[in-house]
Formats: sequence, structure tokens, C-alpha cells
Amino acid sequence: MLGFLKSNILSKFVVAITGLILVGFIIGHTLGNLLIFAGPEALNTYAVGLKDLGPGLWVVRIVLIVAFILHIITTINLVRQNKKIATGYKVSNYKASTFSARFMGYAGLTVLFFVLYHLAHFTLGFVDASTFGMETTLENGRVVHDVYSMVVIGFRNVIVSLFYILAVSFLGLHLKHGIHSMFQTLGIHGKKFTPMIQKVSAIVAIIIVISLISIPISIMLGIVGGQV
Repeated sequence: MLGFLKSNILSKFVVAITGLILVGFIIGHTLGNLLIFAGPEALNTYAVGLKDLGPGLWVVRIVLIVAFILHIITTINLVRQNKKIATGYKVSNYKASTFSARFMGYAGLTVLFFVLYHLAHFTLGFVDASTFGMETTLENGRVVHDVYSMVVIGFRNVIVSLFYILAVSFLGLHLKHGIHSMFQTLGIHGKKFTPMIQKVSAIVAIIIVISLISIPISIMLGIVGGQV
């Protein structure tokens, strides 16, 4: 079933395509999360809007889960293949690699653990069942899950917030290197494109990191969620 892993080129292509899907999700997820700054009504309306997609939401989730699993498996396989190739050389190219490239593995594992925890906390309600069951009433009179309060109470926990900030920082490193590698694998590179892609990758990574970590920081400082 995963016979494509035997091909280094095909594995890189799978990593690039799944990475493109995941980057798209991260950007959309970040924009949705930033609605917390617009207040409870905006975030809770957005959350219930996703829930109202019904089967469509599960299709998106399944695609993301498959993409995520394939991305991890093929990335690990490529790392192993590269190590085998590197074993035959006495001179290491360690100095030539970037900081983000060298720590892709560590960043990936941290992000993986964070995603699992994030799902357990905010999607499945395993971490704090009391906040997961909170409800609120929208301006249209509809009673919905109070996602806003759940997020605020969750990030008031300093340990949770610090871990979130650490994981998002690693995600930024992963994105900086990954977006550049993705375009390179898809054949979009060269003297004209590579410098621009590197800058864009760094800018996208920085914007996402700053956007996401601003949420727990604002909550811990009392700028957001003071009414909860």
C-alpha cells in the first residue's frame, strides 16, 4: 500500500503535496482563531458555522488526517534514506544546512504531540470536560457551544500557554523550511525564484507564529477574555 516509499523522488512529491494541504489548513485555522480578538460572538459563530457543515466537515477532517499521516510517514522515510546516503561520505554537509532544516525532526515531533493534545483539549474535550460542556446564546437566540470561554479558560493555564507557544515556534521553523522545500520539490526554483520563495516562506512562518502566540499571550495578560 505504501510502496511509493521506496522511491525517494515520489516520497518527496507526497511530502510536498500533503505539506501544501496542511499549510492551507494552518493558514485557514489561524485566520479562524484570530476571531477571538473580535469577541465571543464572532468566534462562537465561526465555530458553530464549521459544525453546521455536517458531513462536509468530516470529509475535510479525513483529508487532513490522511494528509497528516502520509506527511509524517514519508518525512520519516526520507530522513532515513538521507542518513543512509550520508553514511557513505566522510565529510558532513552539516554547516551548509540551515537551523530549521537540521531541527525539522524535533520540530515535527513537538508539533505532532501538540496537535494530539490540542485535539484532546479543544475538539474531544478530554482535558477539561467542564469547559467543553459550556454553552452560550448567540445574538440570534441560538444556544451553542461556548468555544470562546473554553479557549480563554484553557490558555489561562500558564503551562498550557507556554507549551502552545513552544509548539507554535517549532511549527514556524517547520514551515520556514517546509514551504521552501515544497516549492523546490514541485519544480519551482532557480536563481530568480529561490531567493523570493525563501523570503516568502520566512514571512509566512513569522506571520503565523506571531498571530497564533498572540492569543495565549493576550489571554494571560488579560487583554482578551476579561469578561469570562
